[in-house]
Amino acid sequence: MIPMTSDNRPPQRTPKRVRDWQKSLLDLSLRNPLINRVSRHAVELHVPPALIGEFEDLVNDKEYIILTAGRHRPAGLSDEDLQQEQVRADSLLKERTVEVELTANERVQRLQALATGARTAVEETGANNLYLAIGTLQWDSDGSRLHSPLILIPVNLERTGDDFRIILDETGASTPNYSFLDRFARDTGIELTELRNPRLDEHGIDLRATLDGVRDRLRRAGWDDVVAPTVHLGLFRFSTYRMWKDLEDHWPTIAASPLVAHLMAGGRQNFVDPAGPADRDIDIDEATQNLPLAADSTQARVVADAVAGRSLVVEGPPGTGKSQTVSNLIFRALATGRTIMFVAEKKSALDVVARRLREETGIGDLLLNLHDNGMKPTEVRRALRRALALRRGESGDGVDVGTGEAAGGSTPAALRTELARIRTELDAYRRGLYEPAPGGLSYSGAREVLAQLRDSGESGNSADSAGSTAVQVQAALEERARATGLDRFDAAAHNRLIERYRSALDELRAALTPELVDVVLAHRDRILQEAAARAEGLRSELNRRRSAMSVRELMSAYGDLITALTPCLLVSPDSVARFFPADRRYVDIVVFDEASQIRVADAVGAMGRGRSVVVVGDPKQMPPTPGAGETRGEQASEADSILTRCLDSGLLQHRLTWHYRSRDESLVAFSNRHYYGGRLHTFPSPLTIAAGADDTPGGHGISLRRVRGRYFRPEDRARHSSASPNTNPLEAQRVVEEVLRHVEACPDRLPSLGVITFNDRQRDLIEDSLREAASPRVIEALDARDGLFVRNLENVQGEERDTILFSVTFSANARGDLPLNFGVLNHAGGERRLNVAITRARRQIIVFTSFDPRDLHAERTAYRGVKDLRAYLHQAAEGRAPRALPASQSPLSWHRREIAGALEAAGLAVRTGVGHSTFEIDLVLARADQPDRPAVAVLLDGSQWNRREGVVDRDLLPVDVLRTMGWQRVERVWTPEWLADPQAVVARLVKAAGGHWTPPTPTAAVPEPQHTGQAQDVAPLADDDARTAVQDSADTGGGDVMAPAPGPRAPGGEYTAWSPAGVRPLEILDRAGTDPEARKVLVEVATAICQVEAPIARRRLYVKISRAFGLSRTVKSREESIRVALGEAFAYFDEDGFVWACRDDALAAPTYRRNALDHVDSIEEIHPRELMGLMAQARAKNPEWVSREDLFTWALKRLSAKKRSLGARGVSEALTRALKEAEREQS
Repeated sequence: MIPMTSDNRPPQRTPKRVRDWQKSLLDLSLRNPLINRVSRHAVELHVPPALIGEFEDLVNDKEYIILTAGRHRPAGLSDEDLQQEQVRADSLLKERTVEVELTANERVQRLQALATGARTAVEETGANNLYLAIGTLQWDSDGSRLHSPLILIPVNLERTGDDFRIILDETGASTPNYSFLDRFARDTGIELTELRNPRLDEHGIDLRATLDGVRDRLRRAGWDDVVAPTVHLGLFRFSTYRMWKDLEDHWPTIAASPLVAHLMAGGRQNFVDPAGPADRDIDIDEATQNLPLAADSTQARVVADAVAGRSLVVEGPPGTGKSQTVSNLIFRALATGRTIMFVAEKKSALDVVARRLREETGIGDLLLNLHDNGMKPTEVRRALRRALALRRGESGDGVDVGTGEAAGGSTPAALRTELARIRTELDAYRRGLYEPAPGGLSYSGAREVLAQLRDSGESGNSADSAGSTAVQVQAALEERARATGLDRFDAAAHNRLIERYRSALDELRAALTPELVDVVLAHRDRILQEAAARAEGLRSELNRRRSAMSVRELMSAYGDLITALTPCLLVSPDSVARFFPADRRYVDIVVFDEASQIRVADAVGAMGRGRSVVVVGDPKQMPPTPGAGETRGEQASEADSILTRCLDSGLLQHRLTWHYRSRDESLVAFSNRHYYGGRLHTFPSPLTIAAGADDTPGGHGISLRRVRGRYFRPEDRARHSSASPNTNPLEAQRVVEEVLRHVEACPDRLPSLGVITFNDRQRDLIEDSLREAASPRVIEALDARDGLFVRNLENVQGEERDTILFSVTFSANARGDLPLNFGVLNHAGGERRLNVAITRARRQIIVFTSFDPRDLHAERTAYRGVKDLRAYLHQAAEGRAPRALPASQSPLSWHRREIAGALEAAGLAVRTGVGHSTFEIDLVLARADQPDRPAVAVLLDGSQWNRREGVVDRDLLPVDVLRTMGWQRVERVWTPEWLADPQAVVARLVKAAGGHWTPPTPTAAVPEPQHTGQAQDVAPLADDDARTAVQDSADTGGGDVMAPAPGPRAPGGEYTAWSPAGVRPLEILDRAGTDPEARKVLVEVATAICQVEAPIARRRLYVKISRAFGLSRTVKSREESIRVALGEAFAYFDEDGFVWACRDDALAAPTYRRNALDHVDSIEEIHPRELMGLMAQARAKNPEWVSREDLFTWALKRLSAKKRSLGARGVSEALTRALKEAEREQS
């Protein structure tokens, strides 16, 4: 810990940026109930004025005070009233009971609302905002009569049945209302010193003396007696004052942080990290092996850079393992002798990390939780005593951390050596596949070329150029196999090597905790020995039965010793200001989680307590909560988020892209497509193959439930007094019924279930209804970890459950119109709240809505949140999920196609490239009689595999995650293994899929003729083409083919080829260029052809005309003479080189003709718009996860009745262009 001396420097002028931060923290507007408390902010407690001091003493003595219903008493007290006051006094002093100014029904509603609000505030910010406000000053400001609380006491409100009671929040104490003091001094010039520095007694503030002093001060200033002896219970956001005071008193110390200084300076220059630039050459597998929890390469790189002392930003979209990354970061920081402060506003974010470190790594006693009022001073002392008593070989969490030897008896050093050796062998295999020969192909490249040649049927004849190419590529492949040793590849040995790497890595991870404990305890003992006298003082203080020192005083006196005992501190921005004096740096690394919700002003105080900063969050998720002077619902500016400010400041950035949460890819597909540009790598599960969503308990996917509910607006209150405004009772009832259905479906366990609503009122209605259902299991689920929650859009970030029930809440009004007011979605950044809500589910989302998606006319609003809601509801209604990236961007692998073809020939149902994102399962296998029940996921070592960084990303993580997704069998097929013995691979995979494989009987292969046509790179013949008209006569059996009926052609109609009824004299064709009558005949023939075959390629039209006049060959000169004689007036010629019967036909929607490829010379003679129409239908008829290969296979079956090859010249290229155009048109 480094003591700081900047606070002792001469006073400096506060920089403008700091003043701006302070302004956002301290709300002195009349909207702040600390300045002007009105009836909606708080509930009045009837404490006899003479007993307010005793009441404050009872609260500070931690006595429970019961709140009962009462009625208002007028100021002028009758004898009956005086008697009632005596009853109240006796109730307080003897029974610890106080009346509230509410009826019995109002008491339950208002107090429950306060309890819920207080609980939410603690969970969301770490600060308890529930206070008793004692004393009220009535005064005038800006023409308004104000009622300002004077003294605040933090309390907790507990409920049992319909009984409520309050008790002191032990993390706080009675405190003056500093926000009021600053506003009052600013407006009146009167400094209420007696309140700012109150007189104290053994219970806290001497209330009577303090209020009397305030009255005396005001009387001397000429004010009337305006101090009322009142007591109110309400929510007051007082915590920001502590952060304001922190900046006010200590900003020079805080600004000593390099990053804070950079943010304070503003400007456009990038942050220059004192730790230097990132090391891009680190061994990522070596970094990964030293982490206790599984990690992908990006997560490991984050940890490595953070532990090296660099400040950085980590963008973590939903489900990408942010908490796992932070847990690994904390562990590795402690293992390398560093200290860390983990900062989050949401208690749940800290709880997840603390639980993983405690339960999965066994270092819970090295953490000190100071996040909120859940850690009372006695708990803090108990935690420090446990850490002080920790010895080597103990974790304190019931986990035996051992002596440093792995389970198999190997030392960590030996395991690291073994892992490095295995990595060398595995990387040699990868390089052997993908490193090219000097000036030539790689093994994998040569294999891919050969597979394409085989697919096209061009590899069997070595006499032609294609066969010669195949021979050359085969020779190159064999040479690379010899040079790299792949000709001796042993698949079984390779698989054993990977499994040994997995087991050795597990053994090493089990040995990491003893290493860490040794490091921490050695450092602890050295620090305590060097500070012998102070260490003894700390021990004495921790062992006191009742300590006089607060947590802040402990930190002030023993901060360096405490961080040696517990080198990881869990805090909120508020608790940093509350517990840590800003006169020193406490830790090496400060880590922020959910940083998109933390304003810069809230963050800089914590940043100033450390050397480097790691900011973790997602700019596409929730923005900060409104600051001072902002109304709820407005989005704080992007610059106010510490995440966006750091992103803009040029810090080192990492983005997590592997998504682990969703067991059904459709759950995250919308967000991946609309908010993350398809960059998330999501994992397909067997559920991906299922046809549609399943909305039953335990189901999967996204479903929509249409409810005939009605949303009651405030203006409806007069006609519907029984309905709460801003709620949809029927929709709430349906949600409650669904919750109960899920609870009943899980008799032996609590369901993992969440309810998300669009506003607070609907949330409260649903939660109250669930509690009133009086189901013990529902109440238990509401309090259970990973049980049942009920949240609104504003406070659901950080949560996740198996099933999410989404109440859209709103409906059409009495006139039948659906207003475009969807609460927070109607503000800038509303789509960020929607993104959070729709990414909370692991398995299932059920959307309850009281309107049809088509009734939401989002085109009439400028807010993206509403537009995206409509698109999402349409997806839910249709049961389809968008691909994260267009199918045209999925890889096309000829090697994969060859394996798929062999497995199909063996009787399996095969799907290639399955997945919504850039991560695809190469092959999904099922039995032919059960094609929709996938049995095996097959992973290859293709280009996708090669691009991944490190052994873990390539060979461990995908297999492990796919198994957690529900794949019972995950098989690997290595390229040399396939080439060496494809039949053995087929046999293995057929058996894995539950099929029966019979080796094929050797027969003479009869290659099917391939119609490859003339490619553009083939030189045209110089003389009359020798082709005969066999194809044309076969098309029609002779006789002129009549034109199809006029009107739009149905998609998928059979291709009709034109053939002449008889041969016309050749001399007519020869004279057509000069003889009008001959030209007329020529035009008639061309028109007849177009009426049958249009759109027809120009060259095909000219060839057809030549045959109509008896020519079996058409040379270039003949084509040119026909073109000149014919002209273009008789039909419509388009820019693609095709001829239409008329322009109107060309303007019609694109369709395709079935089996067209069986009639034309090549795919280039099929109009691009026909191919686009074909691919549009392919997309519509197939699931979103279907790969480009499978879409093309589907399309080829409609283009030809024969078995066609994607490898034929021009086929895959033409279909790829058509698919891209279809995607563009439909986007």
